[in-house]
Parts: sequence; structure tokens; C-alpha cells
Amino acid sequence: MIDILTLVYIMIFMPLLCGVILTVFKLTPLKIPHYGNFILSLIFSGFVLCISLLLFDYTIAYQGYTLENNYPICVIQNIPVYFGIYADNLTAIFTLILSLIFFVTNIFSYKYLLQNRQGFERFYIYLNFLHFFLLCFYISSNLIQSISFLMTISLAEYLFANFYFQKPQSQINSKKVFEINIFSDFIILIASIAFLYFSTLAPDTISIPTLGYNNINSLGLYSFASLNPIIFTVICVLFIIGALIKSAQFPFSPKINLISNAPNPVFSLIISPAMLSMGVFLLLRLYPLLNLTPAVFEILKIAGIITAILCSFIAAKENNIKSICSWAAVAQTGVAICALGFKMYCASIFYIFCAGVSIILLSYTLDSISYCTGSQENIKFLGGLREKLPISTTAFLIGSISLSGFIFSGFYSRSLVIGGLYNNGNLIYLILILFCSFLTAFYLFRVYFRIFEGDYRGTIEPKKAGKAMNFAIIILAFLCLFFGYIFNKYITGFFELSGYGKNLLSNPFINLFAFIVSALGYYLAYNIYFAKRLHSIRIRPLRRLVSEHFYMDKFIDFIFKDFILFIAKIFNLIERYILNFIYYIPVLITRFISYLTQKTELKNINSQFFAIIFWISLILFTTSILYFRTGVIR
Repeated sequence: MIDILTLVYIMIFMPLLCGVILTVFKLTPLKIPHYGNFILSLIFSGFVLCISLLLFDYTIAYQGYTLENNYPICVIQNIPVYFGIYADNLTAIFTLILSLIFFVTNIFSYKYLLQNRQGFERFYIYLNFLHFFLLCFYISSNLIQSISFLMTISLAEYLFANFYFQKPQSQINSKKVFEINIFSDFIILIASIAFLYFSTLAPDTISIPTLGYNNINSLGLYSFASLNPIIFTVICVLFIIGALIKSAQFPFSPKINLISNAPNPVFSLIISPAMLSMGVFLLLRLYPLLNLTPAVFEILKIAGIITAILCSFIAAKENNIKSICSWAAVAQTGVAICALGFKMYCASIFYIFCAGVSIILLSYTLDSISYCTGSQENIKFLGGLREKLPISTTAFLIGSISLSGFIFSGFYSRSLVIGGLYNNGNLIYLILILFCSFLTAFYLFRVYFRIFEGDYRGTIEPKKAGKAMNFAIIILAFLCLFFGYIFNKYITGFFELSGYGKNLLSNPFINLFAFIVSALGYYLAYNIYFAKRLHSIRIRPLRRLVSEHFYMDKFIDFIFKDFILFIAKIFNLIERYILNFIYYIPVLITRFISYLTQKTELKNINSQFFAIIFWISLILFTTSILYFRTGVIR
């Protein structure tokens, strides 16, 4: 009988095998029809899903047991490098959701690709290789292995972003996506090397595997004891910055729109928990390390809440389907990161998956609408699709209700977050999270009324979605309905043995208040975009009082006009200066290395040149240390 360890290795390498088979068929005369690529990829992803279910069941049956196996690859400067697996509760959850999303993506993609046969085989090759890289990342046993596969995921994301390589804008955006992803990988790599170096200074760490996740707590304690607290904090901050860039948090949120030229099914995959939450997963893995410096969690709180509010505002003004989905996904990830900043470990994981399932359901539903209406992605030119596309209408309504937190999966996850904030007395953040719920309900039902109600404003008569598309959407709809209820029964005990199962008590009064806040968002969207009778309010004395003494009319105009434009200008400045500078950093590094190589080959370089570089670097480092010692951080 095959043991669970062998099954896990089979699960990892099945997508790789499928990708290799499809590549052989494409590069040799052994051609197979389009549906052959689809069926082969679907079978392999189905097997991976079944094994991930077995792994999840195994972790529930043997609560607290960790499956680990390491194979030494090489030794670099007496430091062993391993390839291995580390399967615990966190791995089982992420792997299950990842496999389910890829299975649904395989089903949904076939009909979408048939309308444009360009790159049919190439799509499924890229998809299976990306599946393999993500599985290896989520099941990695050490930090070095995780970073290696983060870089390969960045490459796969570049290939998909540049899938339609004939488009000049696609080429430009894909290069920017690749550069910013590599920049975040480079930051995480620097932090890992520094952590590895300082954690191995103590003689007791010789027997500990290289940055293994099972020993991350011990390594953190060794390095924390032997390091200056400032240096240790800097290492943790570097990890956080790299993870925030990976998850497209402020000010790197515009990164997510650069991938809009990717095929629609892959775009939905990128904004799903499978990929957008890679940075969050890394922070969860490094939680014992970050917990030694509680001050760094303030960065997560601030970055998460700023991202959630700003992205919700932007989503409320967008008209493009992809832009609305991408900003909504980043906003919900920001809420999860903010919850992690308050050390609500379980609530953060729960929110990621419940909100992520709703997001991918909404995204695939809108993708099917784009397919049925002739690639129409502007909600201004849609409408009246409720009777023509009943399955898509029902699925979108389920996803909107869930993500707004009324009922279904979204209710349970939001209940844990706001309950934890209320019980810990974090009222300011609680108010901001509730405000995000108000905005979420507003822009989701704005999209619903624009697309499904009223009269159809398109120029092409909508056609019916394919059975494969509808089947994929129905799977996600059922998951959105019942995932929160099922997972809520296990979430409390799922992590209690690891010491993270806390802050899971919800408050009925706060839940009721949150429901009312979301209902106000729905009511505002209903009056503006469906009933169109918000102007009919005739309580003139109250309106005059509010307008003259509290300036509420001007405030509302400012929020919905000037403030949105102000935020847009901020993002434009960030993209023009900060992000463009980051894009240029790899080019500068490459040119500098080429310059040094050329000078070395010509033997035209001396020790004085290196001495100048060394002293400049030393002065900058000393200045920064003195600043931290004499400044506000002590």
C-alpha cells in the first residue's frame, strides 16, 4: 500500500509530468487535438486534487502531526542545501485550495480558449508548470527552497502576462511584472541570507537543517540572542516588505493591473488565494520569527488597512471588469494582512480563503459574461442579463452576498476578524474594517445592478455560456455557500496545538452592526444604480442643516470626486517614480556586474577601486546605524 509520503511526492510531480508530456506533443510531430490537451491536463489536475484531499484528511485525522522529508542536494561552504516537503495544517489547507482552483481553471479555460485558438497548447503547458511551481512552494521544507520556487513562479507569471506577445502593451506590462516580482524575491533572498548567516554563528545550530520551517523558531531564538535587536528587526522588516510586494499591497497595488493582458482564466487565477496570497503564506511560515519582534506587526496593520480602504475606493469607481476584480482581491488581502498584524493567525487564514473563494467566483462569472457578450468588459455597456444568463446571475449574487459579509462563507470569516478586533479593544481598526465592508457591498452591488438589471446596452446579442464554464461556476458557487460553514467547525481546533488558535470569539452585537453597515452599502448602490431615486429625499430642513452646518454635501462630493482623483494621482506618481525606479534596479545591477567582469578580464581594475566602494558602503551603513540608535527607534 502506498504511504502518504509517496502520495505527496506523486502529487507534486504530476503537473510537471503533464507539462513535459504536452511539451513533447507540441515540439514533435506527435500532435494531439485541442481537446486532448484539455483532457490530459484535467485528468492530472483531478488526481492532484484527490491526493490533496487525502492529505487534508490525514492532517485532520492525525491532528498536530507534521509530515517532513528532506533530500540533500549539495553543500555550499559547509552549509547543506535540501529539497524536501513539509506538510502540516497550513500546507494541507493551502494545497487543497490550490488544487481545487487549478482543477476549476482547467475546466473553465477550454471553452474560453476555443474562441481564440492562439496558443492553445502553450496555455496548458504554462498552466501545468505553474501548478508544479506553486505546489513546490507551498510544500517546501525550508526557506531557501521557497525562495527558489518563488523566482520560478515569477517567471511563469511573466509568461502568462506576455501570453499575447503580439500586443506591445502586453510586452511592456509583462516586463514590469517580472521586474517587480524579481525585486521582491531579491529582498526576501537578502533577508534569508542575513538570517542564515547570523543564525549559524552559534555552535548549537550546526545540526539544524538549513532554514528549515520545523526549526524556524529555534533558529530565530539563536539569531535573536546573538544579534543586535536593530539588525534582527531589519531582517524581519525585509521579509515583510518582500511579502507585501508579492501580495500587491500599498504602494505596490498597481502591479496587479499590469497582468490584465493575461488570458482571463489565468488573470482570475492570479488574483485568487493560489497566487495573491503567496506573501501572506510566507509571513505565516515565518510567524515564529516575526513574533520575536512584535513592533514589525505594526507595518502589517498599517499597510493592510491602507490597502483595503484605498483599493475599495478605487473599485467603487472602476468600470472595467478585470480592474474591479483585481482591486477587490487586493483589498480583501489587505484585510487579511491587517488581521495578521493583530496576531489573529487563524482569522487571517480563514478570511483569505473565504474572501478568496468569493473573489474567484465573481471573477470567473464576469469572465463568462465577457465571453457571452463578445469580450465586452465595460459594465457601462452591459445590463439586462439577469434573464439571459440566469446561472451567471445567481453565481454573481452568491459571491456578492458572501464577500459583503451578509451570509454564506463571508459572514463567518468577517465575524472572526471584527470579533477579534472588538474583543481586543482595537476600535479604530474595527471602524475602518466596517467601512471597508460598506464600500465592498456598495461596489459589488453597483456592478450587479449595472450588469444584470435594467436594459441591455450592448451591441452584440449575448450567447449562452458553455457547459464547462457553467459547471466550473457552479462548483465555486457551492464552495462559496458551504466552505465557511464547514471550515468554521474545524478552524478553532485546527491550529490550537501550534499555539495560534486564539482570538476566534465573535460578538453577536458587532455581527449585527456589521450586517447593518453592509446593508447600507447595498441600499446606497440600489438607490443610485437601480431605483435612481436618491435625489427624491425631501427632508429639506434636515438637508439644509446638514449642508450648512456640517458640510456633508461637500464632504460627499469630495469623497466621490476629488478624493478618488487625488488617490489616482498618488498611484500615478508612485508608478511613475517609485515603481519605475524599482524596475530599473535590476538593469543597474546587471550593468554594474558586466562592468566589473569586463574590467577583471582586461586586468584593468585595482584594489583602490574596491576600497572606494567599500568605504562608501561602510559610511552609508554606519550612518544608518547611528540614525536608528539616536533617532526615534531605540
